[in-house]
Amino acid sequence: MLEHSSESSNSFYKDMINITDRLPKEEEYRRVQHLRLQKPRERILDEELSKVLVKCPHLETVVLTGVPDATDRSVVVLAAKAVNLLGLDLTGCTQITDVGVLEITNKSLPLQWLQLNGVVGLTDPSISAIAKTCSRLMELEICDLPLLTPIAVRDIWSFSR
Repeated sequence: MLEHSSESSNSFYKDMINITDRLPKEEEYRRVQHLRLQKPRERILDEELSKVLVKCPHLETVVLTGVPDATDRSVVVLAAKAVNLLGLDLTGCTQITDVGVLEITNKSLPLQWLQLNGVVGLTDPSISAIAKTCSRLMELEICDLPLLTPIAVRDIWSFSR
């Protein structure tokens, strides 16, 4: 019996897929493990993105650098559904605010890397929350965040491993 469940588990991971520069199709939703939207051929709207993310529970890494329309709605959905999220790149997603990032910290996701470069609406509370709650974080990129003060930087130094 144990062998069978091990085979099922291995089969599950073999069926997982990576999607690059397009949204997954309906038949792919449950198998998407890595979603990279860096240079999509067509513009992806936040409404479309959030409708897809809610149906992709096995995401481990998500890159949304090519989706400038991404908002807190998509990040909140991602935080709620992708319980095994290890990495997230929101670089250049200027419409995302503390609301989305705080939702990520509230869900205690197993994040190992987080890139928030140029997410200009972020302030000290969200960055401090990341430092205090994301205990597995090994990489944090936070360039070009004009609203940060030394308080957030102090919290990173004080609370991050």
